[in-house]
Amino acid sequence: MDKRVTIQDVARHAGVSITTVSRYLNERYDSMSEATRSRIAEVIRNLGYRPNALAQGLKGNRTKIVAAVVVNMSYPFCVGFMRSLNQVLSPAGYHLFVSETGGDSERERAVVQSLHAKRVDAMVLQSDGKNANLLAEIAKQIPVILVDRAYSIPHVTNVITNNLEASQRLTEHLFDQGYSRVLYVTEAEDGVHTRRERLQGYLSACQVHSVAPFVVTVDREREDTFQAVLDGLVAVKAQAPIAIYTGNGLLMLRLYPKLMELGLHVPSELGIATFDRPDWAELVKPSLTCVEQPVDAMGAITGEMLLDRLEKPGETANVTVPGEKKIASDVIVGGSTQLRRG
Repeated sequence: MDKRVTIQDVARHAGVSITTVSRYLNERYDSMSEATRSRIAEVIRNLGYRPNALAQGLKGNRTKIVAAVVVNMSYPFCVGFMRSLNQVLSPAGYHLFVSETGGDSERERAVVQSLHAKRVDAMVLQSDGKNANLLAEIAKQIPVILVDRAYSIPHVTNVITNNLEASQRLTEHLFDQGYSRVLYVTEAEDGVHTRRERLQGYLSACQVHSVAPFVVTVDREREDTFQAVLDGLVAVKAQAPIAIYTGNGLLMLRLYPKLMELGLHVPSELGIATFDRPDWAELVKPSLTCVEQPVDAMGAITGEMLLDRLEKPGETANVTVPGEKKIASDVIVGGSTQLRRG
């Protein structure tokens, strides 16, 4: 194996000090002649020297790494958000390091502590809020932004969507279309901000329309809980037209094939809607009514907020940051709930 070329090798071949080479690599050309710069550049090219970017960053108190800690990297929200975030950070020379927690608060704590020890420049998290004290301490030193789920933590900014309002609008759309009952399918709250707000939006719409709520809580690890949803629909089948509304797209993905087996006509007997806009929403017939989250905008705005803070040398760690940035979601009406047309 060839010996790795070091900064000492470059200095020796160029006939300059290691300090001079270091200054060249960090683009500090003051008091450095053009001839010296050209000679160092030629030696680097001839030797094939590659600087250790991480080591350079640590010396300058910067690693150019932003950590994104999410529940599950395969979730559609996380995929879209990270892609958009990276499109903002990458041109500015920052690299996105992604880790996942599986929704486990202890795992989140361990990941956050490890990343902070590695001196990342900033953190973006999809958190359950149980590590608030740790995040507050870290946010005194580097920018910390929570996405998707909002918690009141000192020095931490939340980038979220209007879950409650959007959920209420979608539920009211279903009642306005003439559906007599709306079964809402959700997961156990477990302190998750988005689940709580979407449920509250549904309950508010039920209250406005003087309709008794009909909520079924499922566990994605237990198939029998999904059967309870189907049993619930069959129980109110005589009250058709009825509708089902799931609190996220992953639940709808699990339920949709089962709903098609019930033999109820969509949308005249059964309306179908979900929070999130799955990739397949336009592929099914009739197309799926859904709440489309502004995932791309959330990623881009998060990136811009980070750059605004990271690229301001001398800005104090205790600077006042906005507590919340809320970006509105849209209700996209598909054929699956168009009971009344025109």
